[in-house]
Amino acid sequence: MNPLINYVTIFILISLFIYTTVNKENLAKAIGTFSLVFLIISFSSMSTDYYRWTSEFIDEVDNPHYGLPDLWDDKQAVCFHFPAGYAPSGLDDGRHHFDFDGTDFKTDKDWNSTGACVGGFENFDNGLELFNAAVGATGNTFSYNSTQFSFGLQIDSIAGVSPCEAYTCAADFSSGAYWELLHNGAYSMVGISDLILDPDSVITWQIASY
Repeated sequence: MNPLINYVTIFILISLFIYTTVNKENLAKAIGTFSLVFLIISFSSMSTDYYRWTSEFIDEVDNPHYGLPDLWDDKQAVCFHFPAGYAPSGLDDGRHHFDFDGTDFKTDKDWNSTGACVGGFENFDNGLELFNAAVGATGNTFSYNSTQFSFGLQIDSIAGVSPCEAYTCAADFSSGAYWELLHNGAYSMVGISDLILDPDSVITWQIASY
């Protein structure tokens, strides 16, 4: 739904209230003053919501931002991909897109996995810091458990989902699964705590099996 409808609805309701409570002599002045104040207060929010609503998904396959809203172009993002049936509640109908302030503004129902991307971040240099910012922006929807090893941080679960819940993990480790870290679409050769970011980095978490 167009988010601007909310602003129009509020404007109409308050205008009707003014119309029914202010005497006719002062009606025009009261509505004019209210309109000016309403526009000043809500202009920034309306502009942001309009920009989000009209954004389009980037369709360049070789672009690390492929499939993300174009308003995140040149900015940083973190994506969380879950196998079918394992996405957090409310995020199982496609890939949702949360802006850096936690606003869920666009869903790609044709994406080949469920979950969400959180983006619009700037000036993060370290992968773990960006990861934590994305988790915090969504109210800890994607909170994680981890184990610290000498070689770095191992992610054990995200949003309560551990890899061996979604895939079969053999007791002898002949088969198993893990949370895989991608950086700009390629397998990361370092862990999240050692990952050095670009100004437009896209981090992706997904479960891989072996």
